[in-house]
Amino acid sequence: MSTLDTILGTAFAAADRVRHNALVKAADVRPTGITASSPSVVSRNMSRGAEVQYQHFNGWQYVAIRAIAQRIAGQSVCVGRLTKKQTIRKAMAAKMPRMFKSMADRVVPLDSHPLRDAIADPNPLMVRWSLLYVTVAGLELTGKAFWWMVDTPDGLQIWPVPAHWVEPMDNMRTAWLIRPPHSPEPIPVPGDAMAFFYLPDPSDPFGAVSPLSTQANAVDADEAIQEAQRRAFQNGVFPKMVITAGRLPGMNGGEGQRPILEEGQRKQIIAAIKTLYQGVAKYDEPIILDGLIESVNKISNTPAEMDFLASGKQTKSRIMQAFGVNPMVTGEIEGANRAQAVVAEENFCSNAINPLLEMMSQVMTAWVGSAYASDREKLVVWIECCKPHDAEQSLKEWEVGLKLGAATPNEYRVTVLNLPAIAGLDDPYVPVGMMARDDGDETTEPSTGDPYGLTDGS
Repeated sequence: MSTLDTILGTAFAAADRVRHNALVKAADVRPTGITASSPSVVSRNMSRGAEVQYQHFNGWQYVAIRAIAQRIAGQSVCVGRLTKKQTIRKAMAAKMPRMFKSMADRVVPLDSHPLRDAIADPNPLMVRWSLLYVTVAGLELTGKAFWWMVDTPDGLQIWPVPAHWVEPMDNMRTAWLIRPPHSPEPIPVPGDAMAFFYLPDPSDPFGAVSPLSTQANAVDADEAIQEAQRRAFQNGVFPKMVITAGRLPGMNGGEGQRPILEEGQRKQIIAAIKTLYQGVAKYDEPIILDGLIESVNKISNTPAEMDFLASGKQTKSRIMQAFGVNPMVTGEIEGANRAQAVVAEENFCSNAINPLLEMMSQVMTAWVGSAYASDREKLVVWIECCKPHDAEQSLKEWEVGLKLGAATPNEYRVTVLNLPAIAGLDDPYVPVGMMARDDGDETTEPSTGDPYGLTDGS
């Protein structure tokens, strides 16, 4: 055994002990918590806690994860070939993750490649959008996600595998075991056939941590509040009015006992009162009390919630901030304005989306790209960076580009105005003073300001 294996084995054992002690403590306090239910579930992979974490894909954590996963699933996945010579492709840097910007002038984007086809059609059950969506959702829930690359007669297929199905066979993850539910035997998978996405745990070099697990207490509290509210409405009794029947005449002119009405009599009284007073048209009408009805009183119809509204806002805020999501990007627009929406969108892209795109692009380049690359070929795989959606700013940029000749009128019509192209508007507008002479002289002279001949010149 090498020195490196000894060091890694010792570190692995120490990490297991730390995780074991933490889960024992968590089990004593919260036996049904998000991390794990008992020490027996601890193993050298992500443990069966991941299976529990998938069950919490609901509530506010679903709202936050959906916003992140849908945005990333809508981004384009690009494949390029890395060359030794520089090319004139610096403009690609704006669409590439930060790590690849420095090599943008050495990447030749490929419009057609088996890897692009595999990501667009990863397996018989999924498309690219669903592949990216479940990958991001798994990362946010468990801190880990896996792509199993299977060689089939029709080509390589990509299958996302749930985190609780997979465990490493050794410290360096040179091989994996996939254990589907109810499967008698695990499936061994070579390390180069598995792409491993994960959010690293600073306390364990072999582990991962998910945003969900960091807010386990808040998630448990929020789910308890929702369950208490459900039970309050399910088990509660909420009559709005109480009708008191009059007493029967007593002996010698005194008050007698209150009658015990049968079910049919109660329904008749309620139906008669509704007939006389039900509906908006009879709102605020007086009611006559006689010998049959003694009184009509309003009773409370609001269940006690133990200050659930205030505590619910706190748990929502903790959960949303753990995922880096703000209410505006999830669709909450009450009290918002355009300036706040732009800042919220910029913060969402910068702090929640693009860091995940960076990590996923690096993993796809290291594992997926190498699996699909031919001999002496270096593939770079990246997901285009997410840019904030600001229609007003985008319109200004198009207008400036149009005036400077960086875009053609037809490009402006098709992209911005959503109108069809018109013949004769495929050339960029040349600013006044920069028009070339008709005799081929490249010197410039003042223009008439009508480069497209839209006037008769009179």
